[in-house]
Amino acid sequence: MNRVLQLVFTVVVVSLACVATVPAQGVRWGLGGGLTAPLSDYKDVDKVGWHATLNANFAIPMSPVGVRVDGLYGQTSHKDIGTTAVTGNTKLIGGLANLVYHIPVPAPIVKPYLLAGGGVYHVQIKAQSGPSASIDTSETKFTWDFGGGATFGAGPASFFAEIRYVSIQESGGSTKFVPITVGLTFGGGKSGKK
Repeated sequence: MNRVLQLVFTVVVVSLACVATVPAQGVRWGLGGGLTAPLSDYKDVDKVGWHATLNANFAIPMSPVGVRVDGLYGQTSHKDIGTTAVTGNTKLIGGLANLVYHIPVPAPIVKPYLLAGGGVYHVQIKAQSGPSASIDTSETKFTWDFGGGATFGAGPASFFAEIRYVSIQESGGSTKFVPITVGLTFGGGKSGKK
């Protein structure tokens, strides 16, 4: 599995280097937000939360593949465990570089896509249960993701909806979650495959 992750990360870095030569007018920006659904051990201690994203989409000329760089800030609140009242939250701050494959379809207004990539996330956990028991930890680790979505609309602005699986490779395990995002893309040149 580590070899696959290293390969994906290498492909993303090389793709970003190639995209640096693409004229800036081809960049499309995206703003979005939505729900963050914790998975695995993370869902045992935290509730569904929220997130906000900002992304930059780079088209590779004459290719159905593009590159997208994402920044995300999200937060989930802790659940009460048994009869113990727990306050606090988990903050997720990260950046990912993804290869985006635009699936060719005959409908010009709906443009589905798949994405996968890697990056870095910072996880900060603050919790308080009672007057003396508290936790305040943070870690910054390699993260990988994959998912899919679609853009809707034509012209300089379009809506998008997507779902991804994100895994932060922390010490002694991983923090996994599913961000479900809706938003708006705009800017740079033709909407093309975006």
